[in-house]
Amino acid sequence: MKEQKLDARNGLYLAEPLDTWLSAGQHDYAIPEAAGSSARVFLLKSANGERPFKREPAFKVMRHDKLAYAKPLFLEEYHILAGLQGLNNLTPMLAAGYLKPDSGTAWPAEIAPLSKDLVRQAEAAHITGTLIFFEPDEIEDLLAEYEQRLADGWLPFVVLERRWEDNLYMLSDAGYTRGNFVHNLTMKQVLDIALQITDLMEAAHQRGATYLDHKLLHYYWNESRQKVIMVDWNIGHWQPEKLQPEVQQFDLLQFSARALHHLFTGRQAPGSVAVGPNRPEDIANSPRHFEASYSYEVQRRLNNEEMRFLEAALDGGFKSAAEMHAQLQVLYNKRL
Repeated sequence: MKEQKLDARNGLYLAEPLDTWLSAGQHDYAIPEAAGSSARVFLLKSANGERPFKREPAFKVMRHDKLAYAKPLFLEEYHILAGLQGLNNLTPMLAAGYLKPDSGTAWPAEIAPLSKDLVRQAEAAHITGTLIFFEPDEIEDLLAEYEQRLADGWLPFVVLERRWEDNLYMLSDAGYTRGNFVHNLTMKQVLDIALQITDLMEAAHQRGATYLDHKLLHYYWNESRQKVIMVDWNIGHWQPEKLQPEVQQFDLLQFSARALHHLFTGRQAPGSVAVGPNRPEDIANSPRHFEASYSYEVQRRLNNEEMRFLEAALDGGFKSAAEMHAQLQVLYNKRL
C-alpha cells in the first residue's frame, strides 16, 4: 500500500473521460455508454513525467452520488479481477485503492469530447485529493478497509490497462457502420472472436466468475494480434465455491443474445437487454429464450450450420462454455 497526491500541478491527475463516448473515423455522432453507471472512468496521467504503470492507464472510480448502488458492484469486480488475474483476453487490474477528494470537489459533466474545448470541459484534471494504492495481490487488505473507507468519504477505484484497440461495437453494429459491418470482419474472424471469448468464459467459470453484461461495447479487437479483449466485470458475480450449472448456462445465453448475435448479424437479438448503462436487475429479469433475426444480407453471410448454431445458443442449448467452444471450432474449421 502506498499514498500519493492527486494534483495536476505536480503529481498524478485525471485527464479526459474514457467511458462516456464512442467515435470513429468520419462519424460525427457519439454514443453515450456509461452515463448512469456505477463509475466514472478517466485517463490517469502524470504532471511530472512519471509512469508508474508504464503506459497511461484507465482510472475507474466509484460515483460519489451512487454509493449504495455502486458498493456491491465494486466489491464483485475487485474479487473477480483478483481471481482472474493472469487470464488471456482479460484487461488486467494494475492496481486498486481509494480516492479521498478534497473538500468542495465538483466532478465534470459527462460531455461528448468531440472538440478540444469539449475535451477540456469533460476532463477531471481540476480534481485534487489523496490516493491510496494497493497492488493486485493486496486485494484482501483493500477489502478489509472497504466499509470504513466508504464511511469516511473515500471512493474506491480500479486502475486498468487502457484499451487502444477497436471497439467491436464500432466494427460490428449494423447501424453504427451504416450497414458496412459485413466488410469489417470476415465470418472466419467472427468465429475466431467467439472462440476466444468462450475460452475466457470457460476459464472464468472454472474459477467461479460469471460476466453477464455481454454488450459488444465491452469487447475490443486488436487487428494486428487478431485478439479480442474484454473489459468491465462489475455486473458479474464471484461465486468460487458455488457456481451452479444453471448460472453458467445463463451467462452463455446472455453472451449468445447480445455479443454473439451482434457479431453474426449486426444487431443484438430482439428482446435482449439494450445497449447502454445496464443494471444487474435488467439482466436478471431478461428472457430465457430468444429468436434469431436475419436481414437479407446476413442470410447471405451465414451458412445453414452457423444459423442453426446461433438458434441453438439463443435457446439456451449450451450448458458449458467448453461445449459451445467445441461447436464453434467445428464451424471455424469449415470456413475458408
